[in-house]
Amino acid sequence: MTWSAGAVGLSVVLCLSAAQAAEQALDTVDRALPEFDLASVGDGQWQAESLQGKPWVINFWATWCPPCVEEIPSMNAAWEALESQGVGMLAINAGEGRDAVDGFLKRIPIDFPTLFGDVDTLSNWSVMALPTTIVVNAQGQVVYEALGPREWDEAALLEKVLELRDPAEPVTTD
Repeated sequence: MTWSAGAVGLSVVLCLSAAQAAEQALDTVDRALPEFDLASVGDGQWQAESLQGKPWVINFWATWCPPCVEEIPSMNAAWEALESQGVGMLAINAGEGRDAVDGFLKRIPIDFPTLFGDVDTLSNWSVMALPTTIVVNAQGQVVYEALGPREWDEAALLEKVLELRDPAEPVTTD
């Protein structure tokens, strides 16, 4: 078993390898979306209210975490599939500075909105390892969590996320 750790503020966050991730499954959870106010890589701020009305896939990552980096292409592919389906995606960095994140994104782009997190963000969202991805339903409730990397463009994972949409919305297949 291999892992690496990165210090974020005073806490330590583990970086899980693919071998440590539990298959492609999503763990069912039931907790409220925490309040947050985070700057985006572009201009602007995002708050919990920004996520109301549709499901969201929210990925916590770091530039120093190899499994996080390995998962980005499948996250980008998932975004391509989900964006037109009324599902949002966010990437929240685990407390690195603007220069580190901006430099990384020039080499390896993330196609969906990316926010700057910090140690408080990680603890408020109960993030103990990277990558961690949570799925929020349209009512703002955290309903799924994945510790460690996944192939986010896999049909089974996309289907679970799409099931959270308003049933009145048609699902298109591309």
